[in-house]
Amino acid sequence: MNIFITRLKCLLRSKANIFWAFIFPCCLALFFHFGFGNLGSGQVLKTTEVYIASENKNEEFIEIMKEIEIDENEKLFSVNTTFSKQELISLLEEEKISSFVYSEGDNIYLHLKENGISQTIIKSFFDQYIQTKALVINVATKNPEKLESVLLDLQNNKIYIEKLKTNTKDNANAMIIYFYALIAMACMFASYWGRGIIQDVQANMSTLAARVNVTPTHKFKLIGIYFLTAQLIHFVGNLVLIAFLKYTLKIEFGDNIFLIILASFVGTFSGITLGSFLSVIIKASENFKEGMLTAVSLILSALSGLMSVELKYYVDKYIPFLRFINPASLLTDAFNSLYYYSSDAKFFMYISILFILSIIFAFLTFLFLRGKKYDSI
Repeated sequence: MNIFITRLKCLLRSKANIFWAFIFPCCLALFFHFGFGNLGSGQVLKTTEVYIASENKNEEFIEIMKEIEIDENEKLFSVNTTFSKQELISLLEEEKISSFVYSEGDNIYLHLKENGISQTIIKSFFDQYIQTKALVINVATKNPEKLESVLLDLQNNKIYIEKLKTNTKDNANAMIIYFYALIAMACMFASYWGRGIIQDVQANMSTLAARVNVTPTHKFKLIGIYFLTAQLIHFVGNLVLIAFLKYTLKIEFGDNIFLIILASFVGTFSGITLGSFLSVIIKASENFKEGMLTAVSLILSALSGLMSVELKYYVDKYIPFLRFINPASLLTDAFNSLYYYSSDAKFFMYISILFILSIIFAFLTFLFLRGKKYDSI
């Protein structure tokens, strides 16, 4: 226990490790949120306010606008007829409104100041109304006997899209994968802690490790204690990141908080074991090892969708086996399955593969360290 507490204090004094484990992922998550956190979420269409000149109003046109709905509880247009044409022109010049509608005789005109989503919606409705009205007038003039059937067809719009019931989530936000990949990257940064474990137990790596090797405590007992302390601190860092994402930035993970914590724990475990494995097989300076760990962590994170969702898609499509040997991709897919699917089967599949991969890293590290002797300490 004394060794555990001493190691814990030692790791907590490392400002670099604390920064990469606690501060950097939260800062990056905040930048992601400001950049595209709200894209793809929520309702695309919102109620658009339409200004119609109060004089010579076309009541038929206004009533049709008021009847159009986005869904059962929300109208597409909010009609404002309190201003005159001259007042609306003044408001348009002052850029307080972006468009308005006015009537002259039997004609209806749309006056636009600039382009935008709301203006496009109004113009689309405006064009459809004019075309429909012209069609009705044309039929009434040339084939009045067909007018009733044409009006009936216009009232009974047919929908040719069938909504199929699946076990996936409705209205899912595609942008959320970036935040899941961010958690995976944070777990891959645990590889630095794995490198630190190897550096502090191999006598040829540092003077501290040389002193450790002459102590009566067995080396693999020290490795186990060092691993537990690294796992504890980085796991807490991941929990802070997930809490920040879930409760501050309102990122969805699914309803089972236990599975979220489990995924974070296994992800941290995989990062530490990956770092320790790479540290024992790379025969180079500590600076070179750290650079390699950074490169590997970022490459694995990029392939899991951190930089581009399209890259992850192409990797999964053309190199499918890679997703099952990439710890970052497995963790991202585990979080995705919690968010998209009602069943937890896929989640446990990804987490099981990730755990087995981590055990393999740990076993290979043990093989490389086992029986290592030094001529002189």
